[in-house]
Amino acid sequence: MEQIFDSLGIDWFQIATNFIGFGIFLWLMARFAWKPILSFMDERREDIAGNFRKIEKEKSEIEKLKGEYRDHLDRIDEEANKRIQKAISEGQEAARQIEDEARKRAQAILLKARADTERILEESRLELKDFVVDVGVEAGRKAAMGILDEESHRRLVERFVEELTNVR
Repeated sequence: MEQIFDSLGIDWFQIATNFIGFGIFLWLMARFAWKPILSFMDERREDIAGNFRKIEKEKSEIEKLKGEYRDHLDRIDEEANKRIQKAISEGQEAARQIEDEARKRAQAILLKARADTERILEESRLELKDFVVDVGVEAGRKAAMGILDEESHRRLVERFVEELTNVR
């Protein structure tokens, strides 16, 4: 076996020295370096864990704020909808009042027009009555004077009917 180790170039003394040197290195590291490295790693682990806790806390606060903002926005939307509905109701009420006022005015105009029409009709009747009386008086006067013969009477009646048609 020794020949195999020699052929491979393995030196037992060098291997032993390496083991001893590595053991001393491990002992030095354990004595002087591991504790500071491990304490540094523990501190770092605690910092990271603290940061994660802080992030989770802030995340929950953010979610809480999001909920509050959503609630606030919902209340704003609700208030806006109430105001819109109120404005619509007020607009409908104003429109109804305008329609009522327009109906009253139209009714007043209609009543005035009827009154004016009746007044004009009454005036026309009076004028017609006066005209008939005047024609009757004229016909009577001419008849009394003997000037009105049958042909003149016919023309007088035709003229009366024609004037009556024009009066309408």
